[in-house]
Amino acid sequence: MTRWQPTVCPRPTRRGQTGPWLNDRGSSPVEFAIIALPMILLTFAVVQAGLVFFAQSIALGAATQGVNAARGYQSSAAAGETRAIGFLSTAGVGLEDPQVDVTRTGTEVHVTVTGHAITVLPGFSWTISKSAHGPVERPTTP
Repeated sequence: MTRWQPTVCPRPTRRGQTGPWLNDRGSSPVEFAIIALPMILLTFAVVQAGLVFFAQSIALGAATQGVNAARGYQSSAAAGETRAIGFLSTAGVGLEDPQVDVTRTGTEVHVTVTGHAITVLPGFSWTISKSAHGPVERPTTP
């Protein structure tokens, strides 16, 4: 009884052989060199976008905290500024060079927080500015 064996054409060895399958030597490093730079730039762009959104979130949170403190009954603009700066100091380093501007009138409070997002891409700078406003708590007649 004879055993059935599949017919397989073995690939020729490289020594002394020529063919189209042997002409691609060194193509992997070239492909990597072509693809590596765009992939690294894409990675840095994604990280930078995350840092910009994080800075916007911190600025908006500080502005909201400032408005909540300044709009209280018999509160002041200084109280709102203090609360916003306190929030920025506890939030971390997501917003560089933060500046807080508080305007309080008899009926409304406006807080604007500006700063710069951290950059990982050289030569770029993102200025972040977020504002919040609300009515001043005060006694009124019905």
